[in-house]
Amino acid sequence: MSWKKYFFESCVQTRIDRKSTMKMIQEFLLIVKAEFKRDLLFMYRYPLEILSFLFFMYLILMAILLGLSELMPSGQGLSGKDSPIDRETMILGYCLMQFVLATQMGWSGQIQNESQTGTLEQLSISGHSLAGVLLARGISQQPRQILSFFLLLGAYFLSIPDTGIEPGRAPLVILVLSITAFGVYGVAYLFAGLTLIFKRVGFFFQIINFAFLGLFWQDRSGMAEGSWSAFLYDAFPLTRGMTLLRQAVIPEHSRLGLEALLGFAAICIAFTFVGYWTFRWMEKKARMQALLSQY
Repeated sequence: MSWKKYFFESCVQTRIDRKSTMKMIQEFLLIVKAEFKRDLLFMYRYPLEILSFLFFMYLILMAILLGLSELMPSGQGLSGKDSPIDRETMILGYCLMQFVLATQMGWSGQIQNESQTGTLEQLSISGHSLAGVLLARGISQQPRQILSFFLLLGAYFLSIPDTGIEPGRAPLVILVLSITAFGVYGVAYLFAGLTLIFKRVGFFFQIINFAFLGLFWQDRSGMAEGSWSAFLYDAFPLTRGMTLLRQAVIPEHSRLGLEALLGFAAICIAFTFVGYWTFRWMEKKARMQALLSQY
């Protein structure tokens, strides 16, 4: 084969691959658009479900803080800058846990509901990858989850006096949450894959999410630098996201730099890829066991 013919065939193949890639991107964007409209309809049709969930989550932490306040002399646990309780970390960690919980339930919870209604089978035999549909669903729901985060954070900011939270840093918080979401997608893929296989998982994932809350409330400064616990805390996207959120919202913490954001974005994207291929493997296993066509 002459070099001219080889060069011509390579150019043709590159052009075909480019067209195929562009077609995949266009189809994915159409799915995102459809899921975004679906989410808007969901919010319009069932507003009380969303608001009641946020109010319920708000009451849980308020009850914890009020209970701790009663145990402290003169109610020092809830108000005052000299409070022995790190209220800012508790509030941020709890709001982030709600963000993770809502995002994860948008994946595994929807799979559980669709397996009951029969639409899971329709999704599994459609021309689109189930993993791709879930990713599009996560991206389309991200604005609602970020809005819920700020509603919950704003409610605590208004309810609890003298917190060290700065509302003026909202744009930086949105950026950190948007990057953190891709780390959450990696966890959500794993949860969704387990839901495909086991269908009814009960409160298993909620228990794990409250374990995440314990990690968010963990004091990173108390870990020895170079230790395995510090390495795992910094490598796990959710706990690293909590660290960056504290830097973004609380003025007393060090400023958030561009290098930290870029490194965090690389970790979250890598975590999403790992979760994606793990879900594809679980989806293949569920398909071989005929678990996608029945409840």
